[in-house]
Order: sequence, then structure tokens, then C-alpha cells
Amino acid sequence: MMHQDLSVNLKDLASKKLYRQRKSIQALKKGKIKINNRWVHNFSSNDYLGLTQNKIIKKSIIDGIKNYGNGSGASHLISGHYDIHDKVENLASESLGFDKGILFSSGYSANIGVIGALCDRNDVIFSDRLNHASLNEASLLSKSKFIRYNHLDLVHLEKALKNSYGKNSYGKRRLIISDAVFSMDGDLINLPAIIDLCEKYDAYLYVDDAHGYGVLGKNGQGILEHYYPELDLKPKQKKRIIYMFTLGKSVGISGAIVLANKNIVNYLIQKARTYIYTTASSPAISCGILTSLRIVKEGKSLRNNLLKSIHLLREKIENKLLLSNSITPIQPILINDNSETIKISEKLFEEGFYVPAIRPPTVPRGTSRLRISISALHEFKDILRLAELINLNTK
Repeated sequence: MMHQDLSVNLKDLASKKLYRQRKSIQALKKGKIKINNRWVHNFSSNDYLGLTQNKIIKKSIIDGIKNYGNGSGASHLISGHYDIHDKVENLASESLGFDKGILFSSGYSANIGVIGALCDRNDVIFSDRLNHASLNEASLLSKSKFIRYNHLDLVHLEKALKNSYGKNSYGKRRLIISDAVFSMDGDLINLPAIIDLCEKYDAYLYVDDAHGYGVLGKNGQGILEHYYPELDLKPKQKKRIIYMFTLGKSVGISGAIVLANKNIVNYLIQKARTYIYTTASSPAISCGILTSLRIVKEGKSLRNNLLKSIHLLREKIENKLLLSNSITPIQPILINDNSETIKISEKLFEEGFYVPAIRPPTVPRGTSRLRISISALHEFKDILRLAELINLNTK
């Protein structure tokens, strides 16, 4: 029977140290969270700029509730699309120099909706091997030919593209999909090189910038601004890019925005099932998003402090082999063994620091790690103490 099978599966997960448990947060205050009536430093959140607690954004959401009510009441194509949704989409597209934007309720739904709308069994998708689960799920659901290339290996990617191109071509459409910043390692894609491959092999790039937007670039405009500081991509380059960034990390709220050529966005409005067949996000939330997008663009001091904290942690970790090659707030400490990773995470928690243990299948087997997420809310003294504790527990 099903419940018996599930019981066996759960026991198997527990025996392999892969059973996960939720922690219920009772309150939060700056860089701390309250769990089981105890305050601990939170080094697990993707709230990189600390905007989940920003008072100006809170006021915008409250004012939005007063003006629009609690929820949208319908899907975007019925009567759930409000002028504030338009304002969010327009500000995002103008800031990054795209024709048009479309607002989704989450990054997961954006990935499923966009890839499923643009690709089918007649097309081919090329995916970095360490892409987020939602990108892989979207590719499989699309029923396209699905080719995974080795992590950040553009030689491998080009070989796969070349095999799909020319006389032996297959796939009506070729779509490369990739995280911009990889969520468990913090490393970046080589965006200009992938754009060159798109032009060479008549492919398009869907880039998920969930962890880059707000952090990378002089104005926090993500992976595009990181590589192109003036956002001066040529029109022929930009038309190859479908760019997504989430609103639940640096932006501090929830949802996702997809930016692209106007024909692509207009097509998504007609065909993206996760956009069409779901209730639109609350217009009040979009009031907060609009305010947050402006704060992100003006938040140079927040990013400067964040960068100092990142450098401080990396400097103070004694065993540099534990570190990945990350310039972002994502700073994994590679432990590799499941049991040891859990043990260290628990010791850190006892000392008042919540740093989650990340294990398979979230990361490949044998690469379990502590995933440190640094926020602008963290104080330097807390960074120093965390590094000290990690050094003590990894000797």
C-alpha cells in the first residue's frame, strides 16, 4: 500500500541523513530570526539587501491594500490585471533596456511557463548541468530534446550546438537555459561568450538571474549590468536574450519578471499556462515591488556594505579549500560528507548561527555543504564570529 511504501522511503532518507525538517520562524529582527523562542543570526536567507524589512516598502504595500484591496480576484487575462502590474513591468523593462516585461507569481512558475510556451517536442534545449530544479522541470515538461552540458563548460556546449546545426540540424528552435548565478555555488555564467554562441548557432538564451539581480552591477541590475556596465548590448544580441529575475530575494517580496523582445512577451501572454491559468498576484504586492525596484537601483551603499562582508568572510576562513569561487553573497563551505555537514550546522545553531546543511539531491552526491547567505543586515562582528566558529569546526 502507498502509505507503507512511503514509510519505507522516509526511513531510507533518514538513514542516509537526507531527511529534511522545516524550522518555524516566530519573528525576525534585522539579521536575526526567532526559532523555538530563541534568537539566532540568520545566514540562510536570500534577502541579500535586507529589503524584506524595509519600512518604505512596507508602507507602499499597506497603501496598496488601501487602494486596491487584499487580492487581485482573478487571473491576468480576466479581470486580475491592474495598472500597478503594468507599472512594475514597464519599470523593469526600461531599467534593463528591454522592449517589454511580464510579471509572474514566482520564479518557478515563470520558468515552467516561459520554457513550456516557447519549446515543444520539435525543439531542443541545452541546459547547464547544475541549473536550478525548476529549469530542469520546465525542460522535461516541454517534451523538447533535452541536452545537458557540463557545468560552465562552453566547449561542451558548443559541441552540442554544432551537432544540432547545419546539414545535420535537428530542433526547430534552439534554446540555451542557464542560471546567471548558481544558487548552491555562487559562480557566474560567461554571459558574453554564450551570447556569441547564440549568434553563431541561431540559438536563444533564457537566463534565470534570481541570485544576481540586486547584487551584481553598479546599479544592481544583475548579470547583464555586471558584464555590460552601460547595458549597451547590441540590438541583435539583446533579441537573443529572454531574461528573468525573481522578486523574492534581493527585491525582498515575491514573484518574478521576464523581460524580452515584445513579440516574445506578447506570445507568452497568450501561451504561458502558469500565467494564464492562475490568479494574478495582489496589486498591493506590486506597489511594494515598484518601490523596491527603485530602492535596488539607488542602493549603492547597501551593495558596498554587502561586498565588504563577503570579502571579510572569505578573508577570515582559514582553509581556503572549503570555499568556492564566488564573488556573490552565496558562500558555500564544502564539507562533502552528509553526517559531518549536519553535525557542523547543528553546532553552529547551538552557538546562535543558523547556517543550513545542503545535501543531495539539491547538490550532487558527495558535495554536501553549509550554504552561507550574507545579507546587508549582517554586522561585521557577526561575520567574524561565524568565521571563527567555522574554523574551529573544520580543523
